[in-house]
Amino acid sequence: MESQNEEDDGNIEDIDLKTWTSWTYKILHRNYQLYMNSDDIAGDFLKARLQYHTKLKSSSSCCGRHNREMSYIDADVKPFFIDIGKFIKRILKDESYSVYKDINGSDKIQRRDVLIWSVIINRRDYAIDILKDGSTIETKLNKGTCIYAALFASAMFKVLSKKADALENMDLGESFMENSRFFEVLASNGIAEMYVNDRAMSQKILTQPVEEYGCSMKTVMKISANNKLMLFMGTTACQTKLKSIWRGHMSILTSREMILLCIFLPFLIPRIKFLRHTNGEKRDYKEPFLRINWCGCTDSSKGKLGIIDALYLFYSAPVTKFWTNVISCIVMLFCFSFFVLTDLRPFTDGQFSLMEYLIFGWILTLVLEELRQICQREQRSLRHRLCSWWKDAWNKYDVFMNFLFLLSVVLRFALHQDNFKPARMMYSVTLAFFIIRTLQFFYVAKNTGPKIIMIRKMVTVLLFFIMIFAVVLVSFGIIMQANLYPNSELTFALLRDVVNLPYWQMYGELFLEIIEGQESSTCTMEPSVYKNSTLPRCPESTALVPVVLAIYMVLTNLMLLNLLIAMFSNTFQKVQDNAVLIWKFHRYSLVHEYYERPVLAPPLIIINHLYIGYFVYHKWCKKDFQLDNAFGMDMQEKNKVVAEFETKAMDECFKSLDDRHGSKVPRTRSYYHMSNDNIERDEKLNEIAELCNQVNQKLAELVESTA
Repeated sequence: MESQNEEDDGNIEDIDLKTWTSWTYKILHRNYQLYMNSDDIAGDFLKARLQYHTKLKSSSSCCGRHNREMSYIDADVKPFFIDIGKFIKRILKDESYSVYKDINGSDKIQRRDVLIWSVIINRRDYAIDILKDGSTIETKLNKGTCIYAALFASAMFKVLSKKADALENMDLGESFMENSRFFEVLASNGIAEMYVNDRAMSQKILTQPVEEYGCSMKTVMKISANNKLMLFMGTTACQTKLKSIWRGHMSILTSREMILLCIFLPFLIPRIKFLRHTNGEKRDYKEPFLRINWCGCTDSSKGKLGIIDALYLFYSAPVTKFWTNVISCIVMLFCFSFFVLTDLRPFTDGQFSLMEYLIFGWILTLVLEELRQICQREQRSLRHRLCSWWKDAWNKYDVFMNFLFLLSVVLRFALHQDNFKPARMMYSVTLAFFIIRTLQFFYVAKNTGPKIIMIRKMVTVLLFFIMIFAVVLVSFGIIMQANLYPNSELTFALLRDVVNLPYWQMYGELFLEIIEGQESSTCTMEPSVYKNSTLPRCPESTALVPVVLAIYMVLTNLMLLNLLIAMFSNTFQKVQDNAVLIWKFHRYSLVHEYYERPVLAPPLIIINHLYIGYFVYHKWCKKDFQLDNAFGMDMQEKNKVVAEFETKAMDECFKSLDDRHGSKVPRTRSYYHMSNDNIERDEKLNEIAELCNQVNQKLAELVESTA
């Protein structure tokens, strides 16, 4: 109890960040408690989140167990930091996050612990000081991670902003988001400074794994991609690195037409310029090219490349794998369409075509490829791999698409000639989904990629609009059905008729002959006749229905549809304003996917699956086995050089930051670099202010002279 009282007697103003190198976890725990027990809004937010998660856990345990929050004492701070680690794991959605598992209260803290504390309590000035110290002092984990630390802080601020907004704490959420943008801009400025000074060294930092923060997102590019830090991903350094990986060992000046031509005519591959480099070395258009050695083997020291190695380097490049998969998909869709349109018969007919077997095998290889992607994820357990794989929207689409195909096959073998229509309909719908799946290929182009993103966002907007429209449609549909056809029988056709008329009326098909209740020779008012489906029932004439139709048409055609168009226009404008930045961000996922794909395209990809099965086994059973990955290359012998290079660049960023704002960094106000438009606007306003001052001085002089 004494330790707890001592904590309560403290004050957050008494915290001296300059002495953080001597802090222990006991002292850091005390600082957490000071903020949680004070009137600080971020401290209250953290306290509420920890109480929520601990109550969830205690509710699943034995009855009568006390809240774990009461056991947070100085004598044993480990439970508190374990809950902090779980809190970070939940907000970052990183199931493999592993920090604070083996700590004691007397252990010295690390730089990352103070940075995490600064972010959670929303102290941007503390986080800036920690980043400055991390770029100057030596720590045991100092590998040049200042850029990663800034992005980690930006990612945490961003997710904390969403959590605060979910609790209707708008001011705190806005502050968190403002800080997230600041650290993202700080990291972007830092990597831009490094890229100007040394292009090769800056790209090494992009792929340097960082173990200090315990995330599965161990490189700056991965943490940016997983947390949608588009500004950093859109920097020249990141895009140059992605283009380098996308081209493989080929020159980045190799044209798309040349690559497509070489896919169909492999004997033209020697005309492509291959570069002499190894993983992690500098590469650009100034590098020397390798000469094709038609009769010998590869000898990099003499600038020679064997023809077999040239073929492998060409077909293993991500850009080549992308185009071979595009060609493979087009051929598969052509075969699938031919089968569905001309040769789809019931199983009882006993006729199986070669095209049908080819489609079955082709789609089986696609399913195996999805399983390979799950197995070769970086997460530790299978559950974590599945969670990581499931985050991608296209993977969810693939699961649904493959489920439809499986259902189509089941109906294909279960139904007979007399009731085969459901199987045919399911096959046609499945084929349509396979065709829509090709929209992902358009991500590769700068012009069409943002348009696909617009369509996806518009579909989301449409789903919300449908809920609003469904309320209006059902309400007016019931009015029309109840007055045109009173006392109808409860059947499935009744539910269809309630929405049938108002839905098509929205598009201009008014059905005035039904609305006005006109008699017709093709219908009847006799219940005995229309109940046995001899003739349809005639609508009754009522003065209410035309009035209701007029109101309905005003609401739908003039208001709701124009509201939907306005929402679409707003979505289009938002994406269009940042089209290039959005395309650059989504380019990472495309390059990463095709970098990891096997060389061969479906259905020949089954050969690669059999070949890499042995390596997947070793990845699970041997902990020291790792596949080569251009997105995460650890260069132990160059860590010190990279750290010194990053330190110099970040010092320049911090120096410019101090020059603009002095030595004191504000907590919540925005001070990151303004856009060019804002700068030009401020310059014009200053010029106008100066002119006004000059005019006032002249007027004052005239007044004095006349007086």
